[in-house]
Amino acid sequence: MTSIALILPYFQGEFYKEHLSEAAGGKFFVLEKPNDSVRPRIIGSTWRKASASLSVAEVSSDVANFLMSTYDNFKQFACQKDGATRCAQITQLIASNWEVRDVDNQLVVMQLDIINAFCSGSRQAQFDVLAEMASKSYDNGNLNDGDMIPCAPSLRKYWGYYQSMQGHASTLRFTDHRVQLHYLTCSKGGQQSDGFETVRFAVTIHPSIGRVFQRHPACKGAAISVIFSLLLLFKKLWH
Repeated sequence: MTSIALILPYFQGEFYKEHLSEAAGGKFFVLEKPNDSVRPRIIGSTWRKASASLSVAEVSSDVANFLMSTYDNFKQFACQKDGATRCAQITQLIASNWEVRDVDNQLVVMQLDIINAFCSGSRQAQFDVLAEMASKSYDNGNLNDGDMIPCAPSLRKYWGYYQSMQGHASTLRFTDHRVQLHYLTCSKGGQQSDGFETVRFAVTIHPSIGRVFQRHPACKGAAISVIFSLLLLFKKLWH
């Protein structure tokens, strides 16, 4: 019963206002990369990660159906724990089994890497997708305020989670080399240790890329989403 009581607030987004920044935060540390640069990391609480993992397990089938069936000529593979390996496997399968090999109509592969994806992603676009309605103009006016946006139905019940965990500024805890604890004020955004972040990224970008393919029905495309990277493959269906 105690575990349920600690996990339920994350599902429902119900926290005392004074505690919300702490619940949305986590342990902050820095990794040193081979090129002598540093990479910051955040580890959320065990209860947050547990609720996110349970949520992903509950919505994965519905989200996969949404990513694979919303658009006739565009599909997205996502929500894989080992994203890089899965990305390579799917890329090889698609490239080796593409129906027509034509030097004048070749398969195009494009890799998009979003820098600082977790802290720089548009939260408004995320919540507009979850609400299934645009609150402002997107896509150079092709989507306007009040227009409907497709989303996986199973995510509606997790509005409270996204709003509390990613829609509020958080407080991070950092222990320095002198074992002194510091509290750092952080902006809104996701965490790389949050299992729900992959779902959020994939579902948010899906309508944007899908609209592009809708404007180009002669093209057929597939994307492999790996949290903050996107591998896009596309080809014309006919000349």
